[in-house]
Amino acid sequence: MVEAVARHGYAGTTLRELVALAGVSKSTFYQHFASKEACFLATFDEIISQLSERVGEAYRQPGDFRERLLCSLGVFLEMAVDEPAAASLVAVESLTLGAAGVAHRERASQGFELLIQQSFDHSPAPRQMSATTVRAVVGGIRGVVYRRLRAGQGKELRNLTGLLVEWALGYQQPDSEQVQRATAVAALPGKGGTREPAAADDGAPGWDEPPDSKRSRRELGQRERIVRAAARVVVEQGYGSLSIPAISAAAGTSNQTFYEHFANKRDCFLAAFEILAGEALRATMAVYDDAADEPEAAGASMRAMLEHIADNELFARLAFFELSTAGPVALDRADQVMDGFTALIDRGPGAGEPDGKVPPVILEAIGSGIWAVIQHEIWHGRREQLPQLAPELVTLAQAPRSRLIGR
Repeated sequence: MVEAVARHGYAGTTLRELVALAGVSKSTFYQHFASKEACFLATFDEIISQLSERVGEAYRQPGDFRERLLCSLGVFLEMAVDEPAAASLVAVESLTLGAAGVAHRERASQGFELLIQQSFDHSPAPRQMSATTVRAVVGGIRGVVYRRLRAGQGKELRNLTGLLVEWALGYQQPDSEQVQRATAVAALPGKGGTREPAAADDGAPGWDEPPDSKRSRRELGQRERIVRAAARVVVEQGYGSLSIPAISAAAGTSNQTFYEHFANKRDCFLAAFEILAGEALRATMAVYDDAADEPEAAGASMRAMLEHIADNELFARLAFFELSTAGPVALDRADQVMDGFTALIDRGPGAGEPDGKVPPVILEAIGSGIWAVIQHEIWHGRREQLPQLAPELVTLAQAPRSRLIGR
């Protein structure tokens, strides 16, 4: 499975090639696994089990908490460098399973979260780290590995251990005045959320309106209805069940009409995501730009982003669970959208000064960590409670900048 996925990706891996590479028959394969997906997830779990054993052994070596954390994270990153095919299966290809891979990634994260939590608990710093912050740190490190592997820059990971440890341990420091101001604003209900899911500025039907309803037929063009139908089918049935006939049926149009607007189902699906992601980014940016000053803008925009996600289930499902199943092009788009949101972190006082710049790898870690926390909350049925996390997430985003500015 590792070899086949390294060659073709999960979607391009066939059962014929799997059994050929393994030197077994199809009947033997089915004695052990019910499907290609089951085999992939078992492979994922085995890689994580071996990695956890190595990391745990490194953590148990003599030394203070910081030395042990450096050693164990070093082992983790070395594995990604030395065994890129296995690391890519875990960090990159598992995302292409969508919701099917979330439970396995969550279980994988738990062991590493426990290790990070134990490191923090042994630290002499007086501040205790919350489970949310620990989850963000693990998610952030995983995101850095993901980015480097996708870019073919895995060898760079060897040089990032110290920087990532310092970033993680920095959250044990007291909040600066800048961060306190940001969190105070983030705790207040804002204007970013809307109880009408993704309603258009021109009064057109919101995305919760069925694409084939009388109102949609009257007020939306065929392309808009097709795009919305694709989003609805994916959310209700998963990207794997998306088909042009299903889209056409949900939109109340013909297959011929579909092909007048799109070449394939993926392009249609990505068009839907582009619109929804654009709405989310504009809602966040508008609140940021309207704020009187930094760091209040950071707190208000974080609250606005979480309110928007809480109020828009369609966007939440597509962005955090289904987008990655559409292949490498979709992963590229997901990375671009995340970059758009994390760019807000690098704005504000000191952004143009050398000492005020957060290192790019830390921005990646922060964005990935926040994304992991949001996905975790949605997965566990707490999407509507996301705004309550705004103060903690804005601390995750702003604390590194405040330390740089304060040097």
